[in-house]
Amino acid sequence: MLERVRNLFRPAAAPPSVEPAVVAAPAVEPTSWVVPQKAWPALEPFLAQVRQRFGNWSYLLGTCPVCGENAAFVGDFAIARESMLCSSCLTTCRYRTLALGVLRAIERATGVRVPSLAALADVRLPRRFRVYDAQLPFRYLTCAYPLPDLLAACKDIDVQVSRFRPRDALGSPVDVRPFASNQNLEHLTFADGSFDLVLTSDVMEHVRLDAVAHREIRRVLAPGGCYVFTVPHTRAQRDTVHRVVVHEANDPARDEHVLPDEFHGDANDAENAALSYRVYGTELDESLRALGFTVDYDDFDRPEVGVVRSQLFFCSLPKP
Repeated sequence: MLERVRNLFRPAAAPPSVEPAVVAAPAVEPTSWVVPQKAWPALEPFLAQVRQRFGNWSYLLGTCPVCGENAAFVGDFAIARESMLCSSCLTTCRYRTLALGVLRAIERATGVRVPSLAALADVRLPRRFRVYDAQLPFRYLTCAYPLPDLLAACKDIDVQVSRFRPRDALGSPVDVRPFASNQNLEHLTFADGSFDLVLTSDVMEHVRLDAVAHREIRRVLAPGGCYVFTVPHTRAQRDTVHRVVVHEANDPARDEHVLPDEFHGDANDAENAALSYRVYGTELDESLRALGFTVDYDDFDRPEVGVVRSQLFFCSLPKP
């Protein structure tokens, strides 16, 4: 874990293909995102604060789609997906990528377009919008995940979040938030059609019976609903690489660990470690389409919102 944190904060120079200084500029051509030379003196006080807080890291300048603030996105371009922290809300590139998917799903369902999740607090939606996120919100010194709290701040959005503790009763409350409960993605306690949006962020590689979990996610989504997620994967091959082969669904003792065990840090796990069962290939798309989803895979490079080298699965069900 310590080495992971060290890597997160290791300085790096921006690659030549990424402009190292960009700012958001709605309703103008993307070429206007580049900061003109004459604007740098006005930016210097802000950048001095960034350097004082974060050190001499690589950075982008832009507007965060999570908190809505003009910010610096600082970190290591080599591991941009898990780095490039927003200087305002401390979200990583991956979490901002997920936020873009959330905003897209809300617009798809309600017709309401806003530039950030924070902006939802100031708008009214034409109908209730129900979200289930399999991640609890958190804020640490090194990063933060405020997406559920920002969604809950909208008067017309109902939010449910969860963690999973095998020894706790399914559906039992989790005291971090009034809308949090203990859930197993393989056996969700929610009724059919309960949600308009389901979110998972690097979760499904840790779910032992992922096909069962995907069927559950499909079950709890309403017609027209969306499943938006990130997950470790490769687009270079069809077959999923199984680190652990499950031979018998009802007997974990028969699981075969064909590759060395790999654990990922998990804020929801009591030991902050979750076993990785697989790295998905493109057959993941096929399995989701078989459940009735339209699968839209995006490879993001939007430095003006602090998103570079990041990917997102946006899966939608037919509207009624």
